[in-house]
Amino acid sequence: MITCTWNKLPDLPGMADTASLGVSAPFVGISNGILLVAGGCNFPDKPVTEGGAKRYYSDIFALDLSDKNAQWQKAGNLPLPVAYGASVTTPEGIVCIGGNNSTDFLADVYLLSMSRSDEKAHIYKLDTLPVSMDNLSAAYIDHTIYVAGGNENGKPGHSFYSMKLNKNLDGNWEKLPDFPGQARLQPVLAAQQSADGVRIYLSSGFQPVSKDAYGKDVDAIVSSDMLSYHPATKSWTTETKLPPVKGQVWRTFTGGCAVAYGDSSILLMGGVNYGRFLTALNRSIYMERAEERLEFEGLERLIKEGKEYMHYPVEWYKFNTFLLQYNTFTKEWTELGDYEQLARAGAGAVLKGDSLIIVNGELKPGIRTPQVNYAEITK
Repeated sequence: MITCTWNKLPDLPGMADTASLGVSAPFVGISNGILLVAGGCNFPDKPVTEGGAKRYYSDIFALDLSDKNAQWQKAGNLPLPVAYGASVTTPEGIVCIGGNNSTDFLADVYLLSMSRSDEKAHIYKLDTLPVSMDNLSAAYIDHTIYVAGGNENGKPGHSFYSMKLNKNLDGNWEKLPDFPGQARLQPVLAAQQSADGVRIYLSSGFQPVSKDAYGKDVDAIVSSDMLSYHPATKSWTTETKLPPVKGQVWRTFTGGCAVAYGDSSILLMGGVNYGRFLTALNRSIYMERAEERLEFEGLERLIKEGKEYMHYPVEWYKFNTFLLQYNTFTKEWTELGDYEQLARAGAGAVLKGDSLIIVNGELKPGIRTPQVNYAEITK
C-alpha cells in the first residue's frame, strides 16, 4: 500500500514583481535536478469578485531540489506571457506547449533547459503545433510527446498529436486519430506501460455549452471516464469509468493532474468537483430555459446562485482531495489517501523519484495559492 508524507518547499515568489499570490496553469517541470515554474496567471491588483483583471506572466523561476536550503531564483523569461498550456519533463529538458494569454491563442513549443553553470533557463524553439492549443494536456514516453484535449484555434476540439523528441530537437508534430466522444478542456493525460504495450490515457475534461445543428443549446458535459490510445494499433478505446466519490454519483479530475508512477501505475489528483462545476457551466442555459418557460421563481434562484458563486469559502467548492492510483495492467483503482494539499485546480505536478511535487493552483475560482508542497511516497 502506498502512503504519502507531506512537506513544504518555499512558496513561489510573486511574478513580475507582484505580491506572492501564486499562479494557475503554469508550465512546471524538472531540468538538471532543478524545479522550474514558468508563466501562469492570477489576479494581482484586486480579486476577480471586485472586477480584478487576469494577468499572464512570462517569468521563469528555479528551485534547486538538491539543496535543502535553496530559495527560488529568477532564471529568465519565456518569449511571451502564457498560461493554460501543457508541459512535460524529458531528459533534454522541459517541453512547454501551447497555451494562451490575454490576446492570443498560442501554438508555440519550447524546450527549457536549466544550466547549473550560469543558473539560467535556456530556451530552444521546437516545431510549432499545427493549430493553436490551450487548456490541453501532455504526456511523454519512449522519446515521444503526446498532446490532447483543450481548444484548437480557440474552439473545443478532439485533436491528438505526437512528436518524437530527439537530441537534435528537430522532430515534427504528427496528427494521430482524434479521440472519440465529447470535447475535453482541461483533461489529464498520462503515458504508461500496459498488458499490450504502451498506452496513452486521457481522462476527465469538460465540453462547454454548445449548439446543435439546429442552433439549440446543448448542455455542458463534464467527463468522468478514461480513454486509452494504443500507439501500436493507432486506436482509441474506453478504458474505464472513474470510481465515484463516496456519497456522490460521479468523479472527475478536470483541472487536475496525472503522472505515471513506476512501470504500471498512474496517479491522478486534484481538480474540480463534478457536481459543483457542471452546475456552474450550465447555469446560463438553465436561466434561459427558466425565462422561456416563465418560471420566474426558478429564474430568481438561478440569478442569486450565479451572483453568489464566486463568494463562497474554499471548502464549499469541494476541489478533489483524494489521490487515486490506476493500475494499467489489472485495471484496478486504489484510493491512496485524502490530502488537503491536492485540493487545487490548475496546479502543476511533477515526480522526482518518489517525491510528488504540487505547484500552486487555485484554491477556489479566482484565488490562487503560492504554496509548493511535496509528498514522499513510500510503498
